[in-house]
Amino acid sequence: MLFLSNSYTIRIIGIDFSVPIFLVSGLLILVFYFEMSSSGDSSTALVGEAPPRDFHYKYTVQKGFFMQSEDETDDSKFDFREHNFGLIPRSYPADINISKFQWKHFENYVRNLELTKQPDESYKVLFLGRHGEGWHNVAESEYGTKAWDCYYSALDGANGITWADARLTSVGELQAKDVADLWAEQLKRGIPVPQTFYVSPLTRTIQTADLSFSTLTFPHTLSQKSPYKPLIKELLREALGVHTCDRRSTRTHLCATYPHLTFETGFSDQDLLWKADYREPASARRYRLGMFLDEVIAEDGGVFLSMTSHSGAIGSLLEVVGHRKFRLETGGVIPIFIKAERVEGPREIPPKEPSDSPPMCKDPPMYL
Repeated sequence: MLFLSNSYTIRIIGIDFSVPIFLVSGLLILVFYFEMSSSGDSSTALVGEAPPRDFHYKYTVQKGFFMQSEDETDDSKFDFREHNFGLIPRSYPADINISKFQWKHFENYVRNLELTKQPDESYKVLFLGRHGEGWHNVAESEYGTKAWDCYYSALDGANGITWADARLTSVGELQAKDVADLWAEQLKRGIPVPQTFYVSPLTRTIQTADLSFSTLTFPHTLSQKSPYKPLIKELLREALGVHTCDRRSTRTHLCATYPHLTFETGFSDQDLLWKADYREPASARRYRLGMFLDEVIAEDGGVFLSMTSHSGAIGSLLEVVGHRKFRLETGGVIPIFIKAERVEGPREIPPKEPSDSPPMCKDPPMYL
């Protein structure tokens, strides 16, 4: 007989075995996932996540600090490269002459808020970066969105182009390097160094994060105890299902290709979340990104955080925190300043909806 004691000891045939807590947690996550996958229950969204926490967070965007958060900023014309990532020049309450750089005044203000916060509050500045142009972006432009959605997106590639777990194009690589140049310039102006670098597990986001941060020389600060070290988070990825560009590679492959990566506890070798016949709807994606952000707020004591992800995932994060819609081009970055307040009770799970993918075409359609 097999049972778990309160001390996380497993007894098998009368012999006690001590099992690390993180392995027990990982097993529970997988058990919950497969229960959800096989139950056929249409009342809940399938997200492949552990049972919800008994609390979540309410988020409020702190306006007046970044141009992208202001209603009058036109996202179709705004260039974050020309505006110091969007930081608004301004004065701050009880400001003192600590530096000639706006970033230092902003950092001082944010850290003071964090120091004087209430126990159930938290302040964070998130640098949300979209990956550079990938081969799937090229393919969708080539075939047209309708043909892409109903046929080509389900293929691994065509006409000499591979887009399964799409890699960056040369254009995408240059976009990421442009972001690195901007960071290098802003570091000289006192921009706070991200204390954690969260990255989606898809290849194009890993490439983007590496090209954006790995060559930078960060100033030594108490808040930055180590150089760039990407932390791979499963829930930070793009919409799940159908599109092969959003099906991730195995952990084994990623470890062999990018040995510098750190993976969150419980990260599986195989992609357990992607399904060939079901495209994650917006409500489920929003819930998934909300769960991701709740976890970050609860567990990461850092104030300035980097998150390299995708257009859909970033759009969902903006919805979760109540930010205005803001279109990001490939390689784009949007910083947001948020306040999080703990709320008792789990985050509400949305009802399961039909697949967010149109009916698939049996034969290659004409370009639409």
